[in-house]
Amino acid sequence: MESAVANSAKLKIVVVEDDSNIRLFLKEALENQLGHQVVGEAATGTDMVRTVLALEPDVVVFDIHLPHLDGLEALRQIYQTRIVAAVAITADRDQSLVNRATEEHVLAYLVKPVEVQHLGPALQVAWARFEELSSLTAENASLRQTLHSRKIIERAKGVLMKRHRWSEADAFRRLQRGAMNRRIPMVDLAQAVLNGEEVDLGP
Repeated sequence: MESAVANSAKLKIVVVEDDSNIRLFLKEALENQLGHQVVGEAATGTDMVRTVLALEPDVVVFDIHLPHLDGLEALRQIYQTRIVAAVAITADRDQSLVNRATEEHVLAYLVKPVEVQHLGPALQVAWARFEELSSLTAENASLRQTLHSRKIIERAKGVLMKRHRWSEADAFRRLQRGAMNRRIPMVDLAQAVLNGEEVDLGP
């Protein structure tokens, strides 16, 4: 994969959508209006796995509700082999689905009907987050391990938000400060929270 890409640079994208009209709209918007390159398309979850692994795009834009295999499960299978910046699309506004998408390392999220003015920023956000994760590979054994750590921290934040009625930002700040005070990785403190250990994160 190419190194850092500016916001205006061309990204290689795979589009996965079972509705052919929406898939065509996404392809034309991505190529003709946003200046990216759609290198492949798929209409099912199983084809999503096969297409992404074969073509190795920068970004996969996919519908969560796909035939044969759920889009998030397809992404999980892809991540067992390689990491790709993922933008999820759904007509479902259920918060639990958003939480699941976050746990599966979706980096941006769009609700149908998708509009071009929202698609462009979502791609920028997903790529920027992906590049941030990629930059951590020098500090971690692999990008996959970095994503795993992020998943644990996200889950711990959710536990703290529910337990103490903290905001997401406050839960993250307390985890970060607690890890710094103990001089341990934040993921270790997050795992302690998930294990049910008594962890004093201060006022």
